[in-house]
Amino acid sequence: MIRAVIALVTFVVYTLVLAAVAALSGLWDRSGETVLRIGRFWSRQVLAASGVKLKIEHHAELDPSRPYVFMCNHASTIDVWAAFIAVPVSFRFIAKKQLARIPLFGWAMAAGRMIFIDRQNAVAARRSIEEAARRIRAGQSVVIFPEGTRTRDGKLMPFKKGGFHLAIDSGAAIVPMAISGSRALMPRKAMLIQAGEVRLQFGEPVPTEGLGTADRERTLKLVRERVAEMLGEPATPAPPSAENAAQ
Repeated sequence: MIRAVIALVTFVVYTLVLAAVAALSGLWDRSGETVLRIGRFWSRQVLAASGVKLKIEHHAELDPSRPYVFMCNHASTIDVWAAFIAVPVSFRFIAKKQLARIPLFGWAMAAGRMIFIDRQNAVAARRSIEEAARRIRAGQSVVIFPEGTRTRDGKLMPFKKGGFHLAIDSGAAIVPMAISGSRALMPRKAMLIQAGEVRLQFGEPVPTEGLGTADRERTLKLVRERVAEMLGEPATPAPPSAENAAQ
């Protein structure tokens, strides 16, 4: 409990200070790379203070000269910190637009050129996907949580289609990612982080070059199967629970 409280204090202090620095970094760095470096540092400090050990496993080599669309399951806030630390190339998160409205945090994300999706507006969402595809074709990798929200029951939820539109439009390979152990250390709505180990696995990239809209469902199914396999779950998605269906 003492460690968890210390971790909470560390999180609050580092978040306020570093978010302010990150937000101001847009004045001298329009690329967003400074924010990415700050995000990696922030994540390491929070997890270290919490006693969370991150175990990273690669099942295939990644080409650092190529952009990728990293797709990861989402069970805890810890997943964001783990991704910041583990993804071995420059990247940007694709996040829901509501996060941009959070003072300091949202400003820092904007300075980092994170990509915001308005899920309530189909036209705006499509424009965001097109902008993300343009950036990927220019060499920028992205990280997305294709379930759309954190799981409530710990099971892998169905994947949304937007990220697969993005990958196919850009021609970038999809890298399945699987994070396990994070939900037990920081469940949804929890304020304190418990000490323990989180395992993050990178699967073999799934190529999308030359694919079209007709290939989207097959690609979605394949990527989800690979994430489920790394998590040790059934490949076929279970019907969403009442709580998850409401998201």
